[in-house]
Amino acid sequence: MSKLGTALAFLAGAALGGVSAWYVAKTRYDELSEQEIDSAKQAFYAREQQLKEEIAALKEHLAKEDEPEEAPKTVLAANKNQEKGDINDYAKMVSRVGYSRTSVPPKPEHEVEAPYVISPGEFGEMDGYTQISLTYFDDGILSDENGVIIDEPKDIVGDALNHFGEYEEDSVFVRSDPKRCDYEILRDLRSYAEFRSTLPPKI
Repeated sequence: MSKLGTALAFLAGAALGGVSAWYVAKTRYDELSEQEIDSAKQAFYAREQQLKEEIAALKEHLAKEDEPEEAPKTVLAANKNQEKGDINDYAKMVSRVGYSRTSVPPKPEHEVEAPYVISPGEFGEMDGYTQISLTYFDDGILSDENGVIIDEPKDIVGDALNHFGEYEEDSVFVRSDPKRCDYEILRDLRSYAEFRSTLPPKI
């Protein structure tokens, strides 16, 4: 045989072998897939039957619970002899027992916490509290860092101006919880007028 004939015979054999192998594999896997599908159907059918049985048992149990229990005959006899009162009788009973009386407790008046003196070590230790420095002059005037006079010092620092010397001779530290502020009040031995004279004139 020639080389061409050998090549053609080889190709024909390979094609025939490939087709037959494909057919055998297809048949085998078709059978396997049918078996798997049948197995899944049987499993789901068994589960469905089990659920139906459980539902039927649950319905039967609930039906038994819904049946009213038979009341004792003495209670039934007592209820037959009981008369229903009219609305006025019930209204009198409610007022006599005191069901209609309600009392709303008065709201407690909210007391504003006054500023209080703290030690120098406590100054600035509260998170979220603003630290403000104030100056108390010899003539009794309280001002902020910019020299602005505080008109009502008692509202801001309470009676703290009377507490110089408790912790330090020339300073008092005050905390105001409602305002969330810590105040450092420093004593200045000058008068406010002397302090203002050291500042540049306003433009």
